[in-house]
Amino acid sequence: MIDFIFGYFGMFVRWIFVYRCNTKKMQQSYCENLKEEEVKDNLAGLFLIPLFVIIGIILYLIDR
Repeated sequence: MIDFIFGYFGMFVRWIFVYRCNTKKMQQSYCENLKEEEVKDNLAGLFLIPLFVIIGIILYLIDR
């Protein structure tokens, strides 16, 4: 379940920032290196979700 959440969030973020919303380029990359791209997606989600939570907590405490 966690892999599913991190993977899809990481894939969405990488689609926007790495592939610049170019689905054909992303599809080609996934066809060539599926396992490598899945690991990159999971790592992106693993780092970004906690980062957003920490930033949200900091902003909440500053606004208080």
